[in-house]
Formats: sequence, C-alpha cells, structure tokens
Amino acid sequence: MENSKPNEVNLLDILVVSGKWIKNLFKGLLRFAGYILKLLYRNKILTAIIFLLAIVIGQYMVRPSARKFNVDAMCVLYGPEATTISEVGKQLSLSSPRYEATSLANKLSLPDSIASKVAGVEFFQVIDYQLDHTPDEIDFSNSHSLEDTLNLPMRDYIYMRIKVKGTRHAQAIGEAMLKYFNTNPTIQNQYNIFKAQLNEKVNLCDAEMLRLDSLAKITYFRDKKPEIKFESNKLLIGNNEVQLFYNDLLNLQANKAQAMAQLEVAKQPVVIPSGFVINPNSVNGRVKLGVYSLFIGLIISTILGYYIENRKKWLKYLQEK
Repeated sequence: MENSKPNEVNLLDILVVSGKWIKNLFKGLLRFAGYILKLLYRNKILTAIIFLLAIVIGQYMVRPSARKFNVDAMCVLYGPEATTISEVGKQLSLSSPRYEATSLANKLSLPDSIASKVAGVEFFQVIDYQLDHTPDEIDFSNSHSLEDTLNLPMRDYIYMRIKVKGTRHAQAIGEAMLKYFNTNPTIQNQYNIFKAQLNEKVNLCDAEMLRLDSLAKITYFRDKKPEIKFESNKLLIGNNEVQLFYNDLLNLQANKAQAMAQLEVAKQPVVIPSGFVINPNSVNGRVKLGVYSLFIGLIISTILGYYIENRKKWLKYLQEK
C-alpha cells in the first residue's frame, strides 16, 4: 500500500495539471475570439464591405454556367487492366490548351467550346471484398492498403469520374472519352489478345468435347456385352466399373458457354453497362461556396483591420535608427 500512494498522487497531479492546461487554453481561445470581435466592430464599415464583396464573388462563382457536376461511370474492361486505363487516362488529366498536341479538344476530337467544359478526370480502384468477382466498394480516397493482400483491387473494373461545367454537354464528353480509350493502340492490342484467347478457348472446348465423344463410343460400345448396364453414373461391364464422361462434358460446355458470353458482351475494350450518370448535386453548391466566402471574408477583414490599427506603430518602428 505504501508503494502505491506516490503513484496515486502523481496521477492526480497529472490530472490536475491537465485540467488547468485545458482550462487556460479554453480561456485563451475565448479571449482571442473576443479580441477578433472587438477588432471587427471597430472596423465595422470595412468588415461589412469585405463580407459583402466575398458573398457577391462567391455567388458569382456558383452561377448556373459555372456550376460543376460529377459524371460517373463504372467501366468493365475486356482485355486491358485497370492500371492501363488509369495510365492512359493521365494523358487526359494532363491536357493543356496552350498547345494543339496537348489540348483536350484535339485528343477527344471535340470543339474547344465543349472541351473547355471539362474540369477534371479521375479514376478510382474497385475493391472486391467477397471474392465473388462483384464490385463491393469504390476507393474514392485512394486509401486501400497495399498490405491487404486478400481484398485486392479488381483488374477488369475501374470507376471513372469526369468533372464538367454544366450538364448540357456531359453525355457528348463522356462518349468522346470512351471512344478515346477504345481507339488507343495499346488498349486495342490487349483487347485483340483477349478475344483471341476466348476464341481459342471455345475451339479447345469443341475439340475436347468431340474427343470425349469418340472416346466414349470406343470405351462403351466397341465390344458390347450382354452384362453391360448403367448404375450411379457409372458403366458396369461385368465386374468392371467405368466412369462416364458426362460430368466432363458438362464442365466443358459450361466453360464454352462462359467464353461465348464474354465474346458476346465484349464489343469493345471498355464497356459502360449503366452509361454515364450525372450527379445532380453540384460540386460547388451555393451553400458550400457561401460558407467558404464568409470564412474567407472573416480572415481578410481580420488581417486588414489589424493592419489598419497597427500600421502607424510598424512605420514608426521601421523609421527608427
């Protein structure tokens, strides 16, 4: 018990000191807030003008023609991987209108009046947590841990987000970007390899099914015997049991059907099943920009007010020898 008393006292002292520190910090913040309010009140005319200008500028920036919207699309990839699409997409993100070769209008084959509506292009990884090849989460914050080796980003899915000014030309811009990806030589090459592999898979399944059919005829019916019979998916020949090829044929048929289904939907390297979806909530909304305008106006008013009240002291200090 004697050894525990000093520890208890030290813990209480720490709590008391921490409480005093928090109390003094809170008082200091209140005094600082009070000083700011007094400063703004003493320069109330200047403060009112700056706040008014900030609000007007903020509302001008969210006028209908300047509002920005997100146009989202889930891209399904046939051949190219998500990393390839992301790398090719950087050519769009790094576009510059200063040169014709780097202008977005030239890359997308769009008029300058439409291409200028694009405010940005982003790509996000798609995570499959259930391991069922179904997108479960979009990593908008790009915070997926590299140490997570179980829940890996999907190779054949990527989420594209286009930020545009206004919604009038959103679909035209989205279709132009989709065409840009589908005509890229690298992406086209990977797409052709993917289709060739699927066609080879279909041909292989057909050949294997014919081989099994021939093998079945030879095994089952070359030497017919009176004691031949079927039982529990097995062929009984006398006392010998021969496994049927029925399950093998079903597996081959399933693989062939899957490959043919992929060939049917893989009309181009990048496919957007749900199309481009326009988010009706603008990125730079009136409320959001209004709050930012007030906050910026507060900072500018405080700085100018402090400068006006102390400029004579500063000038006097600078003129001293």
